[in-house]
Amino acid sequence: MSNFQPTRFGKYLLLEKVATGGMAQLYRAKIIGVEGFEKFIAIKQILPHLANEEELITSFIDEAKLAALLNHQNVVQIYDFGSMENSYFITMEYLFGRDLRAVNAKAREKGTPVSLENALYLISKVCAGLDYAHKLKDFQGKSLNIIHRDISPQNVFLTYEGDVKIVDFGIAKAASQSTITQVGMIKGKVAYMSPEQAAGKVIDHRSDIFATGILLYELVAGGRMFKGDDTLQILSKVREAEFTPLGTLKGGLPEKLYDIVAKALAKDPEDRYQSLADMQADIEECIFRLNLRPSGRSMAEYLKLLFAEEIEAEGKRMADAAGAGAASDRAQEAEASLRSVDKPPAQKPPAPKAEPAPPAKAAPKVRPKPAEPAKGGKKGALAAVAGVAALALLGGGYYLMGKGNGPAGTTPPAPATQTPVPAPAAPQAPPPPPAPSAPSPDAEASLLVRKAVGLIESNPAEAKTVLEQAIAKDPRSVQGHFQLGHAHVKLKEYPKALDAYAKAGEIDPKFADAFFNMGYVHAVRKEYAKAEQMYAKVVQLSPMYVDEALFNLGMVQEKQGKRKESLQNIDKSLSINPGNEPARKALARMKGK
Repeated sequence: MSNFQPTRFGKYLLLEKVATGGMAQLYRAKIIGVEGFEKFIAIKQILPHLANEEELITSFIDEAKLAALLNHQNVVQIYDFGSMENSYFITMEYLFGRDLRAVNAKAREKGTPVSLENALYLISKVCAGLDYAHKLKDFQGKSLNIIHRDISPQNVFLTYEGDVKIVDFGIAKAASQSTITQVGMIKGKVAYMSPEQAAGKVIDHRSDIFATGILLYELVAGGRMFKGDDTLQILSKVREAEFTPLGTLKGGLPEKLYDIVAKALAKDPEDRYQSLADMQADIEECIFRLNLRPSGRSMAEYLKLLFAEEIEAEGKRMADAAGAGAASDRAQEAEASLRSVDKPPAQKPPAPKAEPAPPAKAAPKVRPKPAEPAKGGKKGALAAVAGVAALALLGGGYYLMGKGNGPAGTTPPAPATQTPVPAPAAPQAPPPPPAPSAPSPDAEASLLVRKAVGLIESNPAEAKTVLEQAIAKDPRSVQGHFQLGHAHVKLKEYPKALDAYAKAGEIDPKFADAFFNMGYVHAVRKEYAKAEQMYAKVVQLSPMYVDEALFNLGMVQEKQGKRKESLQNIDKSLSINPGNEPARKALARMKGK
């Protein structure tokens, strides 16, 4: 490990500098919690000497705003965005694993290529994550037209648990963003571009489909699709879609697989798959025909075979980094607990304006905020929020909002520091049967849940029906019960919402989101004592939500006349997250009484 010394960075503790690029530096860090709570995260910080580069800063902010909208198990999760010490930063989930480029290199080194089973599993997950991004809509139901534009082995990450994550939406664009690439400009890695992208033409989501086809081709073929002596030669081949057909390089494979690759790699976008959902469906059909049972478990076993030494070394390095930071963490945490609530943060980050955005479409983690507006505030309305709000990147969450206001008549507090949806990593599946005749009930249930999530905002009654069908197929579907709770909330069927959230929490007792939302519903029903119990449980369960839960806990305690406890918990919330403006205002209001 380097000589880097653990350093406090707002509510985070920087443990180790992992890498430095031309634009930003990446740190391994952990979030600062109370009572020993901790969680590893990654922090991407723009280099200080670039802080005044307006175009670069705009691009970085665009990346943060766009990434904030993405809440899917196959897309790296963004937790927070802001500026500190004259530099912008993004915090995201820490991924313990390797990108596909490193996996391919290690596979060649050890002579152990990626199996067809694992290749199809990996690409199906890439399809799922990208299709979600392509179809994401804003809060008005208008498509955001997100295109990644740089799908390549470097930007597909595999965790050692077998999860597949799409990373780096740094050059991705939504149609609404300010820095739209002009016709004739080429961004991305040449060997993974579509013909139209390489020609500098206007592109759409089908360019990502071509790039995904390249990944599948190379995984199956075991080598590069576009080859050349230099970049210009490769670029010329890409423009003409000039490559050796997969069947010529790799015979003996199912015709269905050749058809999938050929359709994804059609030169004319009109001849390609028109959505990655269609490509994923064909891949799953191919898997079924081959009687394969790909899973995160099989992928995890393969990665552990390739990187056994690296996994052990990185685990030790993480432990050393955490240990080295422990003393600093405790000392700085104690200092933070004594911070005056009237003293403003050292530098308030100039954050993007909060905007409502669409609900997440793939089992989002939804976290409502405190129920009752403060005295004099307007009663809130239930709203779906996902985006950048003050310091917060809020993923698909329900909030009780006043008109233009957050909880207690203020802006929503705290960064939404959630982790991605649990599973699908390394499922403990039983050995495959000799010849499965149909998709498993849990797979069918997952598809139904995915369908329902897209309906909750527009048609909660239909979403409820679909979710009930999912639960009938898989009664232990945590996300099935959890999303059913959201549908009931939308329909104001609060007792049923409580039952659904409670069932999700019963199946997974560590699923903090369920208890957070139960607290919200109890608060809506003015059952403040029960809400207090739920928020207290979240404080114990989730270091990532602790500042939000403490704030909510304090607010419902105030409703019960527990002024001392309320002040203590809101003060704790503020000490963990000094940028929590609602907590600051609540304290000022309560102390002014």
